Amino acid sequence: MSIQASEARVTAESQSTIAEQLITECLNAGANFRLEAGAGAGKTYSLVESLEYVMQNQKDLLPRPYQRVACLTYTRAARDEIVQRTDKNPLIFCNTLHGFLWEMIRPFQKQLAIEIFSLDKWTELLEGRESLHGISVEYDTGIRHLGEASLSLHHDDIPTLAIALFALKKFRALVTDRFPLFFIDEYQDTPDGLIEAMLNGTDTDARSPIMGFFGDHWQQIYDNTCGLVTHASLTAIDKHSNFRSSRTIVEFLNGLRPELPQYPPESAATGSVTIYHSNDWPGTRLGRNWKGQISHEASHASIDWAHADALNRRWNNPSADTKVLMLTHAAIANELGYGSLPSIFTYNESFAKKEDDVIQYLIDVVEPAIGAYSSRRFGFVFGLLGKKPLMKRAQDKGTWAKFFDQLADLRLTGSVGEVLDVLLTQTLFKTPDAISRRQAQLVEGKKSADGTALPRRLRELEDLRAVSYKEILALAEYVEGRTALSTKHNVKGAEFSNVLVVLGRGWASYDFAKMLERFPTARGLADKERKSYEHSRNLFYVACSRPKDNLVLVFTQELSEGAIATLEGWAGAENVIALKYVDEHTLCG
Repeated sequence: MSIQASEARVTAESQSTIAEQLITECLNAGANFRLEAGAGAGKTYSLVESLEYVMQNQKDLLPRPYQRVACLTYTRAARDEIVQRTDKNPLIFCNTLHGFLWEMIRPFQKQLAIEIFSLDKWTELLEGRESLHGISVEYDTGIRHLGEASLSLHHDDIPTLAIALFALKKFRALVTDRFPLFFIDEYQDTPDGLIEAMLNGTDTDARSPIMGFFGDHWQQIYDNTCGLVTHASLTAIDKHSNFRSSRTIVEFLNGLRPELPQYPPESAATGSVTIYHSNDWPGTRLGRNWKGQISHEASHASIDWAHADALNRRWNNPSADTKVLMLTHAAIANELGYGSLPSIFTYNESFAKKEDDVIQYLIDVVEPAIGAYSSRRFGFVFGLLGKKPLMKRAQDKGTWAKFFDQLADLRLTGSVGEVLDVLLTQTLFKTPDAISRRQAQLVEGKKSADGTALPRRLRELEDLRAVSYKEILALAEYVEGRTALSTKHNVKGAEFSNVLVVLGRGWASYDFAKMLERFPTARGLADKERKSYEHSRNLFYVACSRPKDNLVLVFTQELSEGAIATLEGWAGAENVIALKYVDEHTLCG
């Protein structure tokens, strides 16, 4: 069933009220629902209002004294915000998705020990074993590790194991008894298969919980996530508000997404949308992954010129916060000081999302341990390293101090390989088996080289070892969100007064020029083309919906006449500006 908000009421406030009323109707009827809330719609507000309604109607919705509503988020920051906005009410169990799932599956140790053998990522670690009898399953650092008495799961293992357990009637019944209500924030980012596993019993199994999903499938920008959730048991509710952006930006977004029109509040400012393109650049454009883009030097000059022009002529609040969003990690890496990493790794996720085990260990364990040691938080240090130290003699303390002094020096003067060698040869604590095994395989592979290229992961490790460790420090600044630059992925959910978005090539997965050209005929695209189109469209939508006041788009790739026509239709021809160049590196004006 699909419920559309009435377009006769055209304020953000009235549209919000309609959505919240429809949610309470679903809760009273015991119906599962999906709230589709576009960027700036106040999704979190609706979620908190729904939690408040549950608390006010505890006797009907949580009839047993020990029952609670589960509210699942994808970040600790989102969890903490919801906890604060609901005054830490004990009826609400608010946790990250991984934290909640682990809480549910952890007691099922025997079943987990069986299911782990079906996980591809564990095949190598479990080689030669037929069972995990006597091994406890734990989830602590998020790094896969198999020890003598316990094993540690990776973050990605948790949803996969939960999917397997939701197929068990006993598991579903126990979860439902504790949590008759499930609310999932940013549902579109749920790992593939998990929501389906949670919903599959709802038509025939009376012990399944009532589920409410809050999110926006147009903001699905991560791989291996579910996107739009459809199910016979779901009531679809659309929320047509935008409390974030100025009127001009809301109009632009409505041109991009006419099927979910949004309305700003009556008090919304006018704002601006300005689009600059580089079609008149006189040089030879780049090829390969950068096909159709102007040179990197010209890109930098074009971005600076467009930013200055917008500040001087189009923005009414130039002193407000401004965020520059870039698509390619290569562009940001060059700006921030880890320019070697994009060329080393086949997949950007290896370093940008810390999927490479060496990168993850250095950033999530080694760097925090060094910082904690320098501030004398020794308990935290040893918790990270998984070692309970013996400090009975002054000599013991001296050994640890010498080790950390050596690391502190190498991280500023040495290579990644030099730091890894110190970590792998010390005897104070155990480094992850996956890293030591990979290093040993690299050494053996180089010894027995017969002209055959090393496997990808060994080649990446070899190249990574030669990089200055300062690049790891720069990467850590970026992935922890402590820089002014960001890719569009890293600001999802955030907002800024002014946003400048750089749209170019460098990443084969995205082609914004082609997406804009295809926009008028997108409904007729074949499945493969549609997937590629939506991949670019969603990321474009996320980027363009971040600003509150002013939006600037700078296209460093060539745009077709059709793409420019699409942009002019959304923003007005007077706001689509061709950059003018004196030569390949200099702009006019």
